[in-house]
Amino acid sequence: MKHDFDEVFDRRGTDSSKWRKYPADVLPMWVADSDFKCPQVVVDAVTEFARHGAYGYPYADDGAFEQAAVEWMRKRFGWRAETSMVDFVPSLCTALALAVKSFTEEGDSVLMLTPVYPPFHAVAGYNHRLASDCSLIWKNGSYHIDFDDFERRAAEPRTKLFLHCHPHNPSGRAFTREELERIGDICLRHKVIIFSDEIHCDYVFRGKHIPMPTLSEEIAANTVVGINPSKTFNIAGMRTAAVITPNKSLQARFQGVLRSCELGRNPFGVLAFVKAYRECDDYANQLYAYIEKNLDFAVDFLNTRCKGKIAAYKPDATYLLWLDCKELGLGRQEALEVFFLEKAKVALNSGTSFGIEGEGFMRLNTACPRATLAEGLKRIEKAVQAL
Repeated sequence: MKHDFDEVFDRRGTDSSKWRKYPADVLPMWVADSDFKCPQVVVDAVTEFARHGAYGYPYADDGAFEQAAVEWMRKRFGWRAETSMVDFVPSLCTALALAVKSFTEEGDSVLMLTPVYPPFHAVAGYNHRLASDCSLIWKNGSYHIDFDDFERRAAEPRTKLFLHCHPHNPSGRAFTREELERIGDICLRHKVIIFSDEIHCDYVFRGKHIPMPTLSEEIAANTVVGINPSKTFNIAGMRTAAVITPNKSLQARFQGVLRSCELGRNPFGVLAFVKAYRECDDYANQLYAYIEKNLDFAVDFLNTRCKGKIAAYKPDATYLLWLDCKELGLGRQEALEVFFLEKAKVALNSGTSFGIEGEGFMRLNTACPRATLAEGLKRIEKAVQAL
């Protein structure tokens, strides 16, 4: 079935965080939430279930959720996980917090590569852990790992967990096999457990996504992986994700904290999760191609029409553009935020929300119909020309 990703439809009035946060004259291009309709298979299944009219406790032991998770990782990325390794969580942010509680104690350090998705810092701080920020090195339009600093931080006695954003948000890096193996080996050597958030795994444009447990048996035994179809199929509001843990000992620790929270399953979310992963390969393939063209279009537009003011670089992965806006000459980050919101009338994510390394950057979401993307870019161009 061919999906029409060019379809523009009104999301206002649907309780969408993306579309409710800002005034009506501001075009939202911020949070990693796409403006595409879900696959029709998912829409039909959820609609049929809703018509039933009774929404009691779901049955959690039929195995469909677990099977769908491992099937997707096997057929897309060659990782042959087992259903017994899979646990339900409402979201990957929940999974991050559970990992912090499972594998660290108060006062321990949690290692991360920054700038990084804001909840990484939040789950460390709110749980009285210290964020150990290994700053990525910005060079020639891309980020690179400072492995000397990474190992120094991993070697600190109270560093117990590495929260790995893989592919990396906001930078769009898809780390190479060599980089991933080096990360895995350092964490093994210093007994640092890896939680690998692989939510953007379906959008890798340079090479192919490499699940951390496929690197080696030893790295697999030291890694917990989080996946979620939300970024691919636009079902984040269904609050359903999966955690896959090859090591039974680590899984037992994670499950112990998970049980203490009594997090029940959402039947709508599980239904959407299973349908998306089992029946929507064509949608994912079509979306992948559409997003890549959006990225190419946006990078070319900005580097041509805003040349010398905004620098855009095609990411290895994700549908997010990390824009270098330092040449706009606006000085403080607050002025940059005001420029985009009040002058360009587009809502982007501020670079500093991902860490101090984001000073002078803004993040733009390209997961929208081409016409919407073009409108947002034209607004940016007009505002730049008016400076």
